[in-house]
Amino acid sequence: MSGITGSLALGPGAEPDERWVRAATGRIAHRGPDDRGFYCDSDIALGCTRLAIIDLSAGGHQPMCSSDRRYWMVFNGEIYNYPELAESLRARGVELRTSSDAEVLLEAYALLGRDVVRKLRGMYAFAIWDTWKRQLFCARDPFGIKPFYYVMAGPVFRFGSERKALASPGDLTALDPDALRRYLAFQYVPAPATITPPVRVLLPGHAMIVRPGRAVNIYRYWRAELHAAKGPSAETPTKILDVMRESIAVHLRSDAPLGAFLSGGIDSAAICALAAEHRPGLLTFTVGFETAGYSEIDRAQETAAALGLKSIPYVITAEEFFAQLPRIVWHLDDPMADAAAVPLWFAARQASRQVKVVLSGEGSDELFGGYAVYHQPSVVRAVKQLPGWGRAPLHRAAAMLPAGAKGKGLLERAATPLGRRYIGNAHVFVDGQADLVLRPGRATAYEVTDPVYQQAAEAGLDDVSTMQLVDINTWLAGDILVKADRMTMAHGLELRTPFLDREVMAVAARLSREEKTAGGTTKFALREAMGEVLPQAAAERAKLGFPVPVGPWLSGEWFGFADQLLREAQTDRWVDREAVLGMLRRYHAGEPDVSWRQLWALMVFSLWHQIYVERVYDPVLLGWEMPAR
Repeated sequence: MSGITGSLALGPGAEPDERWVRAATGRIAHRGPDDRGFYCDSDIALGCTRLAIIDLSAGGHQPMCSSDRRYWMVFNGEIYNYPELAESLRARGVELRTSSDAEVLLEAYALLGRDVVRKLRGMYAFAIWDTWKRQLFCARDPFGIKPFYYVMAGPVFRFGSERKALASPGDLTALDPDALRRYLAFQYVPAPATITPPVRVLLPGHAMIVRPGRAVNIYRYWRAELHAAKGPSAETPTKILDVMRESIAVHLRSDAPLGAFLSGGIDSAAICALAAEHRPGLLTFTVGFETAGYSEIDRAQETAAALGLKSIPYVITAEEFFAQLPRIVWHLDDPMADAAAVPLWFAARQASRQVKVVLSGEGSDELFGGYAVYHQPSVVRAVKQLPGWGRAPLHRAAAMLPAGAKGKGLLERAATPLGRRYIGNAHVFVDGQADLVLRPGRATAYEVTDPVYQQAAEAGLDDVSTMQLVDINTWLAGDILVKADRMTMAHGLELRTPFLDREVMAVAARLSREEKTAGGTTKFALREAMGEVLPQAAAERAKLGFPVPVGPWLSGEWFGFADQLLREAQTDRWVDREAVLGMLRRYHAGEPDVSWRQLWALMVFSLWHQIYVERVYDPVLLGWEMPAR
């Protein structure tokens, strides 16, 4: 696991910026506190800051060169099937010098070239420089677990594991208004855009080839595909349990201490139960809040006790939540308004004090049908049977109801095609709502999701599978995995996601609708499968997912914090300050037309603007970023 950076000269007379690479690597030193290394030749400079997990010796040092010294690589991630790949390489006469998965990846590339990505089972973002052909090959894992940012800076191509490596606070002046508008819809900026052009994101399942003097070639080598069965199978629970056992086994491969996050739900409980079969002394970590109804600590401890595991809890106070918020927003790079990122930061901090690796349940909801919103199609299905003339009045009836009125949302959903009512698990500012606080613009959320709906239509997917595919391509990659990576790597902690595995995906892709949403529950087949290894309460428990009491706080004692932040941030160029403050006042007064999520999105953007544009906070002075050396 690492933080990687690089600078490649593209144009005539250009040179790689080694000084920039050293500074950029320092900005993301939190990703790898164990080692740091650099490589430079006439065309390229590479940097790496390492978190040692596999092969703790100097053999895993990066940048790493191949045995014939033709290739140089920087690599962030883990290749879980590296022992099997190593055996295959040895069978073909390759002599490996270390027990590092990085070396296995590099030598496999030397043998297979760009097709190596089709052999990998893991999470990764890497760049390999061919000193003979003078070309750079970069790739990102299929689900987007590990990040990869890049920018064309004049005649130089630069890349890094985090956007802050490419531009430090104070360097940013131009923001993308379309990206800001989509941020208010999704609560994150959908890739490949960032809010800070010209920085871009290499999409999950994509690779790129960069050569001096030639156009950059970006292509897709993998995409998520679902092939839902027509009906349930009695064999499904066994298949799920078997594939999860196998995935957990390979995800436990580590030379460093390993633990797990444990909440009150089935996902993390299942991971802990199966991991405990190999590691009975597994440490588990969970967090919660003092506010009633916003803590999973009791449930997590019950599950841990039933599994014979030690649970290490931490209670987050409102004071430290808001005190650490600027640092957390700095780590997130672009504004990202998922409030669950904050408790995850605290959970990672606690875990990093005792382990270097944690297993976590990200991806289960998207693959196995875990979100309550996936029941929506069955609720509106009856309405869809109405003749065309019967649907139009629903729009008018919904419009006549006041905001917050019971049934208004159902009428609106029933009258709206799926492709225009569902853009992913979060839809904060819907349709024209952003116009209330932003300058008028033409960018829409649907430009992001329409290609996914087209893929779903071509595959003949039902509505539930279509919603899953949307979430895999948007919510999972843009929100869930971003906060998972940034909040853990902020503490030099590696997070592993056993559900996001190619073999698990192969089983999950075949689940029927009933195996996901039957019986009024979610993840029906997964619950059946895990009933063999979990206490009944843990297997049946509804999802909470690190709930955060932002709404009660903004309605009460922390209204003043929000009011001051929104007044002081110099965001007038982008948002209508008076309109935003009016929303805050209406929310505080209990009016139903404003949600706390809308206010939180605006607060996070304002704080992000103070950090990255206004430079109100100095990351080096505050100890967030290591000083340049």
